[in-house]
Amino acid sequence: MRIVCSLVCLLWFSGICCDRKPDGASAGEVVVYTSVDEPVARPILDEFTKKTGIKVIAKFDAEASKTAGLVQMLRAEKDNPRADVFWNNEIFHTINLAEEGVLAEYSSPAAADVPAHFKDPKNRWTASATRIRVICFSPRAGEVGRVEDLADPKHKGRACMANPAFGTTSGHLASWFVLWGENEATEFLRKLKANDVKLLGGNSEVVKQIAAGTMSVGLTDNDDVDAAIREGAKDLKWSAVGTRKDPGTLAIPCTVGLVKGAKNDAAAKKLIDYLLSREVEDKLIAGKFAKMSVRGDAAGAVPLLKIDYREVAKMMPRAVEIARKILEGRE
Repeated sequence: MRIVCSLVCLLWFSGICCDRKPDGASAGEVVVYTSVDEPVARPILDEFTKKTGIKVIAKFDAEASKTAGLVQMLRAEKDNPRADVFWNNEIFHTINLAEEGVLAEYSSPAAADVPAHFKDPKNRWTASATRIRVICFSPRAGEVGRVEDLADPKHKGRACMANPAFGTTSGHLASWFVLWGENEATEFLRKLKANDVKLLGGNSEVVKQIAAGTMSVGLTDNDDVDAAIREGAKDLKWSAVGTRKDPGTLAIPCTVGLVKGAKNDAAAKKLIDYLLSREVEDKLIAGKFAKMSVRGDAAGAVPLLKIDYREVAKMMPRAVEIARKILEGRE
């Protein structure tokens, strides 16, 4: 009898060991919706699976509806969420989702050293590696470095930006309304329209058109320009883009949040801890997706705009509505 009991215990213990994955994590899965570019995000998610044994089911967005498409899906699925984690390449839509009750509270120990202004006061999201808004230009356009350069008559018909309904352009544009007030921001949009500023399908399209020589200057993100240069684009330059009132550029950090009602809660929290780790932030910076850490290490590398992200997020829907009406010629 003692021998039988010993065998049973041995088999039971062996069964537990066989069901365990690398680093002692249990098998499982987690669903993440992410707007981080797939070539950048996929190796990071694969590494998480390798470390933990947790399978990651990732849903990516499309360039034409950058971020906005996933945001709408999260809203539509609010009462029966399919996603467990939202890993966003910007901050403003994440803030609005949190305020709408789509995201749940979770304070990740991996983000203990992240400054308070890069965290939600209720712990519904935390920021990580940050990109910056830049102005991309051809050397033939001369030196540029301010948003107002897009309204310069010498660039008439050859200045561009992504459609303000999508991606980081939405938040950048809304920041003008917060900085300048609605009247001044609206007047500036009219100047852009008068200068025949072109609306394109995304930030990467802005860079492509400038590289092709059909456009001279445009607003985009640092990673889009760096990616084009790595892929062989010539005669491309970028400058951190400020305004005449503030030389600082808008920093747009990635954000991570736990979806409220997540069906794989434990696995989701492990993935969040990993995505907010210094290890992953370093990967995003080394891969030239992000420009700097939110942890303050490179705070002096580029002058940054000091702005309340929550104010910008709150202003964004109205700012986008006004901008589209003006820039699409529906005013």
